[in-house]
Amino acid sequence: MSIGSCWFFGFIIVIVLAACINPDLTSVTGSKFGQPMAQASQPLVLCPRSRINLREQIYFDAIGKHGTLGLMSLLFIVQFLMGLSILVAASRQSWAFSRDGALPFSRFFRPISQKFGYIPLRTIWGCVFLAAILGLLSLIAPAAAQALFSLAVAGNNLAWGIPIFARVVWGQKKFKPGPFYTGDSFSVPIAWVAITFLVFGTLLSMFPVDGPDPTPQNMNYTVVINSAVWLGALAYYYIDARKWFTGPKITIDTDTLTEAQQQAIAEDGLDVRGLEDVVHPKASGDGSGSGSGTGSDVKVV
Repeated sequence: MSIGSCWFFGFIIVIVLAACINPDLTSVTGSKFGQPMAQASQPLVLCPRSRINLREQIYFDAIGKHGTLGLMSLLFIVQFLMGLSILVAASRQSWAFSRDGALPFSRFFRPISQKFGYIPLRTIWGCVFLAAILGLLSLIAPAAAQALFSLAVAGNNLAWGIPIFARVVWGQKKFKPGPFYTGDSFSVPIAWVAITFLVFGTLLSMFPVDGPDPTPQNMNYTVVINSAVWLGALAYYYIDARKWFTGPKITIDTDTLTEAQQQAIAEDGLDVRGLEDVVHPKASGDGSGSGSGTGSDVKVV
């Protein structure tokens, strides 16, 4: 429903913008600020001490200066809330990596703050400061901002594509279908279509936006930033992390597991401390197990 709603309402927004946009596209896209959605034909006074010269713009042409200011204010609030949701996801993912010891300074970032409601407080603020530093690239030049925004596209496509590719190439026999499965006849072709689309999107995000002869000012530096991140991650793994990184840690309280949950863990072959007798039954003289059920793996320090 969420994805379908985005498609539906996004299509409506595109129709509205196409109907309201100035036919002179050059005047809309030719601003030195690079913000055709927020450009007006005359200065907009945003505050007594601040004046931003913005040229011909979609909102301004459709609803005027006051309507534009109101609509842009609403968009600022929506974007801020979207940023908060992204921060929640990024901080939890970063905490999971630090919990597993996969990030630099993992010992510093992995503690959970009990005082503030059992949240990864250090990881949250770490993501905030890192996002602020990356956001400064937008102030340097439009090329830096474009590379930063395209990095999200290329990075996400790579993150989505690698598991799909690994599944259809190496993990086909190990794959366990979930509740929604298109069957053996359609699953693999759909996966290859997805991989092709992701590769296409990644390459497309790295093309220059101003023609085949880019200059240092309008060059798309996405390929540079992505290559640095990807090669840096690979170097980090092969030089050091592969010596000690064993994969994600399981953090569950074994004292609260039901028999059905314990059996499911056993069937998946997961090695959970405190459930040794369920997961890996030990042969003993009296047939009794030695699992302590202390749930010691749930401690995060």
